[in-house]
Amino acid sequence: MSAILEAKDLHLSFKGVKALAGVGFHVVEGEFFAVIGPNGAGKTTLLNVLSGVYEPDKGQVLFRGQNLRGKSPQARARMGLGRTFQGLEIFRGMSVLDNVKLGAELALPTYPPALPKAEREWRLRAWAEEVLDYLHLSPFRHAPAGMLPYGLQKRVEVARALAGRPKLLLLDEPMAGLSLEEKQDLARFLLDAREEWGITLLWVEHDLRAVLELSDRVLVLSYGEVLYHGPPHEVRKDPKVVEAYLGHG
Repeated sequence: MSAILEAKDLHLSFKGVKALAGVGFHVVEGEFFAVIGPNGAGKTTLLNVLSGVYEPDKGQVLFRGQNLRGKSPQARARMGLGRTFQGLEIFRGMSVLDNVKLGAELALPTYPPALPKAEREWRLRAWAEEVLDYLHLSPFRHAPAGMLPYGLQKRVEVARALAGRPKLLLLDEPMAGLSLEEKQDLARFLLDAREEWGITLLWVEHDLRAVLELSDRVLVLSYGEVLYHGPPHEVRKDPKVVEAYLGHG
């Protein structure tokens, strides 16, 4: 399989403090790729660079062979680069359905242009309903998203991202704050989405057990530098990773 994402020699500093220092890796189409590391390692900063929140001081991000420099987060999302966030970024006062319809707006460019308003709304709702059903959120479609339990709110955010029909979905700590059962449900949804919808997944996650069980490859960051890049079953054996990250657990 070809690389869907390539990060080449990424550097980024904030007021002289290096957040990323020569980070480079690639993500193969169809894989489940993990980024781990201690707090302050640069994981969320990396996702922000990939998704267009930050521009790197140096280096390139290529998505499906196209250089993303200068492209906004919205433009990247319409290209198929989806994103969820570490903190909940849902519209709490809106219904679950309307939250997911906002994500579905990103899929509209694949439809015929200049759709009549009624047909446009029908397409949005039909696809949003399919995503809700897929993630077992249909019973809550009309509930205000902010009234749902935390685990379901996290699922709503994932549903909104999936509704944009991403080719690559970036997930920032999607399992944070979830119970074991909720983590298992989310893992199943993500793996099914990869299989059935052809979505490539890149996640930042602190649950090391989940990372090692689910991921095809792992990138370990520490102070903005790459310590390890390879299969999950080898990461525990790397002495630099053990000293910088695993040894503190």
